[in-house]
Amino acid sequence: MPAPESPAALAAEAGAHVPIHRLVQAAAGRFAGAAAIEQGEHRITHGELERRAGAVAAALAAAGTARGDLVAILAEASADVIASALGVLRAGGAFVPLDPRSPATRLEDAVAAARPRVCLVAAEHAPVLQRIERAAGVALLSVRLDEVGPAGAGEEPQIELGPDDLAYVCFTSGSTGRPKAIAGRLSAIDHFIRWEIDAFGLGPGVRVSQLTSPAFDAFLRDAFVPLAAGGTVCAPPARDLVAEGDRLAAWIEGSGLHLLHCTPSLFRLLLAQEPVPERFPALRHVLLAGEPLPPADVRRWQAVFGQRIELVNLYGPSETTMVKLFHRVRPADAAEALVPIGKPMPGARALVLDGRQRPCPPGKLGEICIRTPYRALGYLDQPELTRQAFVPNPLGADAGDVIYRTGDLGRVREDGNLEVIGRRDQQVKVRGVRVELAPIEALLRSQEGIADAAVVDRLDGEGNTFLCAYLVLAGELDAERLGEVLRGQLPAADYDEVFPPRPSSRCGWCDYQRSCPEGQQAAAPHRPWDALAEL
Repeated sequence: MPAPESPAALAAEAGAHVPIHRLVQAAAGRFAGAAAIEQGEHRITHGELERRAGAVAAALAAAGTARGDLVAILAEASADVIASALGVLRAGGAFVPLDPRSPATRLEDAVAAARPRVCLVAAEHAPVLQRIERAAGVALLSVRLDEVGPAGAGEEPQIELGPDDLAYVCFTSGSTGRPKAIAGRLSAIDHFIRWEIDAFGLGPGVRVSQLTSPAFDAFLRDAFVPLAAGGTVCAPPARDLVAEGDRLAAWIEGSGLHLLHCTPSLFRLLLAQEPVPERFPALRHVLLAGEPLPPADVRRWQAVFGQRIELVNLYGPSETTMVKLFHRVRPADAAEALVPIGKPMPGARALVLDGRQRPCPPGKLGEICIRTPYRALGYLDQPELTRQAFVPNPLGADAGDVIYRTGDLGRVREDGNLEVIGRRDQQVKVRGVRVELAPIEALLRSQEGIADAAVVDRLDGEGNTFLCAYLVLAGELDAERLGEVLRGQLPAADYDEVFPPRPSSRCGWCDYQRSCPEGQQAAAPHRPWDALAEL
């Protein structure tokens, strides 16, 4: 087998790096009067966003922010979050977006993990910051966004970051129950943004959805693709709109979206509205990521819209920054057992390796590994965890040639496209969010009245993944109190509802079929990782 191309050659394949804040700044210079962000009745132009980002950078410099400092952002309005992120980069820092709607314990863990020096905070969330500081035992220098002076009130620092500098920190599920802090590389952001703009011919005036929480790296895609293209970030007036299919569909149509980023779970809400061919006249692309895309959903969509509104299946963990593989869905995919995740974009490669780190032939199951210079820098301040996940390329001779082990099991089809089959660990995806099951089980076991717990993923009647906990009871269970505990400590993706306990089996465990909530599927546990024993 020939040696793979060098990391430098792989990077060159994706084109010249331009820092994302400079791409957005250049677009603002060309389209100053055009809408940059729309959220409900609120509208901000590219020129106004440019001035706000500059004012944030100047305020951070006045507060003593230095190159490489971590700056938390605690805000919910899209304009506040985006202007803050751009301002942090222009001040030479790295931004740490926090979602004010996250459970208090998750916010505290995130701050404890990242240890930002400064926090840009919206006025309405200042009390939240105070609670975080008390609980985490930290004191952050607070800069109120409503008190940031007008553009020109302070001097913006002249700092240029390098392509491999830390640009942001996002969080994903951790096996210990605490979120893992992923250190994002600056060049990885514009690598994806430039690809999506070019791949789909996006230009001035393009209208793109922003439905993702700022705490996840997918927010970067939602925000920076339209801004760098000279288009508009379209955010719903209220985030709970995404939970109701009729309101979501009406908003998509009323907003005149051209491109929708969403998870298959959210996509399924649109399908449930039984759309007609005339619906969504402006929409051209739906880019799906975060979960498997079922062929049945492709079939239902294409039966209505044909190829007028293109579906694209995207794949890539946060550790490799947003997305690294893509597949433009074809009519034939509706008849397949699985919709493939496709092939890598320029600047990335995908390997499927067996248990001995050898390449798997087409059709053979193995672990999917991603090779790209546009990966994350690693896990913040966790060198051992970084070494376990980001490993030397077993097929290369260059010491700097690194691959990321995704933990996903897949195979290469005869046509060269990749399929994802499952996981080799206890991690699952719920509404596009990575969830570790072990910490949830540990939380349940710590509650009064519960002797043991097992958490598994299940499918509801619409094909959406949900988590179901099976309990061994040690006494009376206060379901209402348990619900309060779960709501306070688990992200929304992990928790919906507490059902009354059902009869247990003779061995003490609740019976899987009898315990599953009514109308929902309780398939036998699926363990695709067992196949690795054959490798």
